[in-house]
Amino acid sequence: MTAKLNLDQLRFDLPQAVTAPYRDKLEIRTRELDTLARKSGTGSEKFKKAFARFFAALGSRGHIADAITESIDIRALAIALKTRDAVHITLDSRLLEKVDAIKPRPGSLLVESLYSHYLKVYDELEDLQSVEAWLRQAKTIRGELDENTAKILSGAGPKWLAESSHEQQVDFDVQVSRVGLGSYLSGRFLATAKNIYYLETLRTLRPDENHDILHEVQKPEVYSSLYENGTLLGHEILKILISRADVSQIPEQWMNVIMAIAGDPRVSRQSERFVRWWSHIPEELIAKVRGWLSKLDLKLFLEALKNFSDESKDLDLARMYPSRKKFLEGLLQQKLVTGTRLFLTYDAKRYLEKNYKKEHLPSFSMVEGDKSIIYISLPGVHVVEGTHMCKFWIYKFLSESAAVLNYNKSRFTYRELTAGMNESMIRQRVGGRLAEVTHNGSWQAKVAVELNKAGVEFDPEVLLMRDDYMKYRDSGYL
Repeated sequence: MTAKLNLDQLRFDLPQAVTAPYRDKLEIRTRELDTLARKSGTGSEKFKKAFARFFAALGSRGHIADAITESIDIRALAIALKTRDAVHITLDSRLLEKVDAIKPRPGSLLVESLYSHYLKVYDELEDLQSVEAWLRQAKTIRGELDENTAKILSGAGPKWLAESSHEQQVDFDVQVSRVGLGSYLSGRFLATAKNIYYLETLRTLRPDENHDILHEVQKPEVYSSLYENGTLLGHEILKILISRADVSQIPEQWMNVIMAIAGDPRVSRQSERFVRWWSHIPEELIAKVRGWLSKLDLKLFLEALKNFSDESKDLDLARMYPSRKKFLEGLLQQKLVTGTRLFLTYDAKRYLEKNYKKEHLPSFSMVEGDKSIIYISLPGVHVVEGTHMCKFWIYKFLSESAAVLNYNKSRFTYRELTAGMNESMIRQRVGGRLAEVTHNGSWQAKVAVELNKAGVEFDPEVLLMRDDYMKYRDSGYL
């Protein structure tokens, strides 16, 4: 007779220091067992010769498919895919068709090796679509293509995995195990899926919200990962942030993400970075970014001006700074600025790069000398403004070849952007400047008068300091 005792389950925890040595030994033994398992059936002289022949072909300039002539060569391929040399094996339609011709029903070793390699390198595969198609077919033939595996190999597997995790409201790591990928925790496939998983977090952020995810998506390995249909994760990140932000302003943290990924869209459309990123973004979203960057240009221009006046102890510059700041910010406040371009001296460039991350700065060109310049496009008018005692230049028209509009050039002389550009417009019969106002006395009122004559509608109280506003009013323009 056997007596049964009802005892409560005993629960206890072992300290990590106690279990660590045993865990390390277990991992070593597990690796040894895995090695033995992978070597099964590979000890014969025939296989060794096939394996050597395979690697000789891999080191040559010929196609690896030419080295596969019988089943034992396919086994060599399967084993090679488990080694560090797998990165040198080009998996393409030619190789896979050769495998099918020799062995229409693929063995489990090859299917598992190729599937594991696929999950490891994923978007680094030269012919991703052919590999996915072959794996779908091979697993179907072997009766191993379940619903989840079919989704994984669908051409948008990472996106499906990330979205299914959100839809089923389970943690990403839990979903990974549910779909049978718990044994493949490292590799590009899951890394890409995890990156796409971040997108849902971005979609739920408030337009003014800061979040750790904003730092995460600035990593090149994140935004450069594959998304769907040949597009990259960075394209979707850009669309989400630009769409969700207010047209009149964007949080600095959000703008930093956009700049880190794609840079400034106000460059040549043939430039490598524009083609890679902005050519995939709708024009209306690019227009929003240009508007935000105009604000940033003006902010940085004023900052460079303030820094120089502070360091040089120039009393005239210090005295002029508040009026210039009010005027330029007033243009922005009234939504009159339709575009800008920044030209920095080398000193101003060094100052800004010392105080900002280089990847967060907008695109700018260089100007020789000690005066930085900003070009501002207003409705029906073009303005060129500079630091120090630079004049305030106003144009009604500029040709496409005007220096401030020439994006094929990145370095200019001060004269090219000021008097030289005026002379160039006269020679081209476009029309010279409407006015060139020196920054002294009631310069604000003079500029306001010229803008009024040119047809720009503005609120003078927003642009002008009190004394200049009174002079403008007394000139009969109110």
